[in-house]
Amino acid sequence: MKQPATSRISQHLRTIVDEVEQILHSMSNEAVSRADELGARAGRQLHDARDRLGAMEAQTSRQLRRAGRETRGYVGDHRWQALAGMTALALAAVVLSRRRR
Repeated sequence: MKQPATSRISQHLRTIVDEVEQILHSMSNEAVSRADELGARAGRQLHDARDRLGAMEAQTSRQLRRAGRETRGYVGDHRWQALAGMTALALAAVVLSRRRR
């Protein structure tokens, strides 16, 4: 027996709705999977950046300590030159500050 046209249309619409639901569900799963992948990747990159930043901070700290030791050594060995240099800097600061007034 032949089904009425409305029944066939209704059945086709149900089939279409079911297929659309399946497509949306698979797209949703794929989007979640992709978001998880991107989140994990961003986390790894952030961790790597923190490691590099920590290494740079440690290197900078070592360089500053070494520069401080060398400066103390130079000033200890060349007291008069250091005093003359500081005096010249102080004089330059005074001259520049008076020019701005």
